Amino acid sequence: MLGKFTEQVQINVAASEVWNLYGTNEFPKFIVEKLPHIVEKVELIEGNGGAGTLVQVSLPGNPPYKEKFVLMDDEKRVKEVEIVEGGYLDLGFTFYGIKFEVIEKDENSSFIKLTIDFETKDVENIHLTIANLQAFLAIMKASADYLEK
Repeated sequence: MLGKFTEQVQINVAASEVWNLYGTNEFPKFIVEKLPHIVEKVELIEGNGGAGTLVQVSLPGNPPYKEKFVLMDDEKRVKEVEIVEGGYLDLGFTFYGIKFEVIEKDENSSFIKLTIDFETKDVENIHLTIANLQAFLAIMKASADYLEK
């Protein structure tokens, strides 16, 4: 079963400023610092934050998993990440990808668009993706609050 969830948050900050957070190594640091109840630790395994970068993510009460940055487009302000080991893959998903897009609305506002694509043989796994979507919405709202100050 293929699935997709998309959510969008408006932020009253220029797209370039939002991308300066989302498109850099500052984003994982921000999440760990501001939302440790969602993400405990992000460790760089290889790469410099661009496409091909591999990180290990630790969530409270769960074993760590590995994500690979498969696309980092500074011009279009798009970041795509795929879980490549552990995490949802250990729970019966055969694919789990996350895409962030920063879309300019006007010079002082933008949208952060999140898309989660997944593939699973077990329809019961969909509730896990919905819970993850809620965690990402919390991250997006926290980043909006942080950047709007």
